[in-house]
Amino acid sequence: MNRSKQPPVFAFPRLSKTDLLFIRIGGNGLGNLMFTWARSLAAAQRHGWRMIWPTWPSFKPKNWRVNPYDHRTYSDLFRPNDRYVSGWRKPWYLARYRWIPEKQALRGDVPPGSVVEFRGMEDKFAPFLEDHKLIRSELLKIARPQHLAAFSEPQPAPIAIHVRRGDFVEQASYRDLLNVDNSVLPLQWYIDALRAVRAQAGRDVAAWVFSDGTDEELAGLLALPEVQRMDYGSGLGDMLGLSRSRLLIASGSTFSMWGSYLGQVPTIWHPKKLLQHVLLEYPQREIEWGPGNALPNWVGEV
Repeated sequence: MNRSKQPPVFAFPRLSKTDLLFIRIGGNGLGNLMFTWARSLAAAQRHGWRMIWPTWPSFKPKNWRVNPYDHRTYSDLFRPNDRYVSGWRKPWYLARYRWIPEKQALRGDVPPGSVVEFRGMEDKFAPFLEDHKLIRSELLKIARPQHLAAFSEPQPAPIAIHVRRGDFVEQASYRDLLNVDNSVLPLQWYIDALRAVRAQAGRDVAAWVFSDGTDEELAGLLALPEVQRMDYGSGLGDMLGLSRSRLLIASGSTFSMWGSYLGQVPTIWHPKKLLQHVLLEYPQREIEWGPGNALPNWVGEV
């Protein structure tokens, strides 16, 4: 039998349970969605599968109420290239071929003409950690040009600070803050971390603040010398801005993790918020830090 006549295997990153193929209802934020996409991309590259374009646009009623900075519709972030099946072919192939789950596909041979369905963010960066060059290159290829503004800056941010507010929750106790994901970190921690870095460097190194919070929420941090707020117009633009920094003071979010991973940026995390190491060459340059603790010497060198 001529195997060249057999239909290919397709990899489909299904980003939400309710996926209408042109828009999703609900679902995760951008950082979490990118785990599904990146994991399917890395698997497709390894096994020679064809990618089906994910449904990025979404409608989340809650975000329109709680996050005036970013409604997170994701409708204008990306555009497909030749790697992906898109347009009318996408629903045609998804309807025509048999779907099989990711775990089943990765255990053995996949019949030609199958759609391998990828879902969720299991193991986060681990399945594609070593595929950094592929993931970063492909992300920049599919990103629409207006979201690449960070790369027009003559120099990267010396220090980037990501302050997550929006849909994160203020906890009733410090113990809950440490143990509950998606917790708002105290603004004072960011201030103390920046001051500690500057003390190590011996000067007021410039810092750029990326945040979905309001100016009022960030006032204490923005009042420090040589600190300015940066906004590249979208979550993706800001994520790429984080990736260009020399040092990142991170929120406890996967968004910060993506900034660190994409740019392989040394990163300072709040205690118990370093969920996974993402630096390939210098993993020791990902640290958790609390006020009063000493910073390692590499911070000043960076």
